[in-house]
Amino acid sequence: MEGSSLRDRVDEELVLKTGKAAGFGLAAGSVWGGLVSMLRDGPQVGSNVKYPELVRTGKVCGHYAGHLAALGATYVCVEQSLAKYRKKKDYLNGAVAGFAAGATVLGFRARRFPTAIVSGSALALTSVLLDVTGMRTTEEEEKAQH
Repeated sequence: MEGSSLRDRVDEELVLKTGKAAGFGLAAGSVWGGLVSMLRDGPQVGSNVKYPELVRTGKVCGHYAGHLAALGATYVCVEQSLAKYRKKKDYLNGAVAGFAAGATVLGFRARRFPTAIVSGSALALTSVLLDVTGMRTTEEEEKAQH
């Protein structure tokens, strides 16, 4: 295999879109985690931890940020991979990606197979509804509007 490298085999657009989705999930999860941490009751002050509220807020933010980043990255990676493989951009890509993201990130976190099926199905249904109703636009539609 002369002249081949790993860079030739990796689709840069897929990596960029997945990274953007993970970054957006990380930012949104951090904000959401901060809000959730603010609205919940704080930890008991009797522990030997310095600034217990700040430590708990950091943990909650990290928890939400990690899950939303994984959810977004999984969804975008599966959707873009299917679009490239099938050479079609339709609602089926979003449905499969929604199921994969929901089942892996949300469902298996609960460590119950029925929860994975329900979570994946709920995210797949949401993705299909957004695609069919036109509430989610593709990049080609956004470029055409400008």
